[in-house]
Amino acid sequence: MTSSNKQRLSQEQLDQFQEEGYIITEPVFTEKELKDISNEFKKLFKVNLETANKTKDPLKIEIANLRPFVGQTHLLSEVLLKTCQHPIYQEACLKLLSPNADLYYNQAVIKPPGVGRPFAWHQDNGYAFTDPEFYITCWTAISEATIENGCIWIIPGSHKGGLQSHKRLTTEEWALEADESKAIPVEVKPGQVVIFHSLLFHKSGANTSDQIRESFVPQYHVAGVKGKEGELIGDQVPLLREGVFQNISFEMVQV
Repeated sequence: MTSSNKQRLSQEQLDQFQEEGYIITEPVFTEKELKDISNEFKKLFKVNLETANKTKDPLKIEIANLRPFVGQTHLLSEVLLKTCQHPIYQEACLKLLSPNADLYYNQAVIKPPGVGRPFAWHQDNGYAFTDPEFYITCWTAISEATIENGCIWIIPGSHKGGLQSHKRLTTEEWALEADESKAIPVEVKPGQVVIFHSLLFHKSGANTSDQIRESFVPQYHVAGVKGKEGELIGDQVPLLREGVFQNISFEMVQV
């Protein structure tokens, strides 16, 4: 069993995930949780920008200012490690993925007001080969996400076509061709989670508003996920074993 017996995902939503490749939850994070997460973001991005500036690398500085993200936050913040273990993610793994699930990757992402850049169409699995191929991404709105401030867009059902060829745009970004006539925006309130298939086509828009857009994006895979050479990959932080929450501590991930 997960650490909470409260059911947040309905059978209708589970069926939708299989058919369309995504579901959207109701707000499942409290105002305090969201505030705590946002405060952690501010600390991480301050350090991230300072680090980028020290390199004097124009590309790193540009990314830190215009498309800021910090990966593997569970190693940097106890608050964000606990966030990765939230009951909504446990339930999503148990019902959509496997009773044996690991945190595969996670990142804090912001789009600054007025300058936050778009991110091209892609599949998450287009960035790195995994065996098995399927995993779930839990795109979590820490602040409101709207078309104006760069919410994500998806193409429902696109996960059924398998992994598509991606073209490298920059050192940080790959892209694929997509039929935008089938795309829909996913505007969500703070605390809502968009759970989607690793093969679902998605992108995000530019932030043309005067409001920051904050999101937290943990991803989960079956335990023991491997790369092309059969090597273990990803964060490899146990979340569930036989459906039981593992409650890994901050001290344990520092080892």
